[in-house]
Amino acid sequence: MASRKVKMTLNNKYVQPLKLCFKNRHVLSPSSSYNSIVTKISHRACTDQDYKVKAWMRFNSNTFDGIQMIAGLQKGKRFKSIASCTFKIYAFSVDDLWSETLLVTANGSALPDGRFQATATESTLSPVSLDGEITFKLEVDIERSGKTYTDTYYFNHIGIYDSFIRLKQNVEFLDITKLDE
Repeated sequence: MASRKVKMTLNNKYVQPLKLCFKNRHVLSPSSSYNSIVTKISHRACTDQDYKVKAWMRFNSNTFDGIQMIAGLQKGKRFKSIASCTFKIYAFSVDDLWSETLLVTANGSALPDGRFQATATESTLSPVSLDGEITFKLEVDIERSGKTYTDTYYFNHIGIYDSFIRLKQNVEFLDITKLDE
């Protein structure tokens, strides 16, 4: 009786026996008139456009010395794990030529959420000062599963303005007075 039901099902033209071919994502049927395309999201291949490099750069307000950088590889709303992250900081000249100068190349260290971070002290950024006059270019290279993802970001003022010099002088003055005590 069970074999008879199967036979009836196979002979019914409205029932398609399905097999999934993962490379082409097509549903194959014994007869050529019932082929279909699978559009289920779980069978969709992941493309390089699904991953986006996200990066931030800001003044290191914890130490008042240099720049903090954070970057990650985002897919949807979540950061994915990555193998390595390299940060390159360039400075643009203030003249009309807009020439770029590489200041720092830093390898990031992993954070618990999958992003990487690095810092660049003010001495490594020399002769450029962080007073807000210079425009910075941050180039981020992220490696994941043998592929490299690169993106470029431009920053002005990095979270500080002309009050930076006054704040830095106040901090240095406090450090000096602590040493005298």
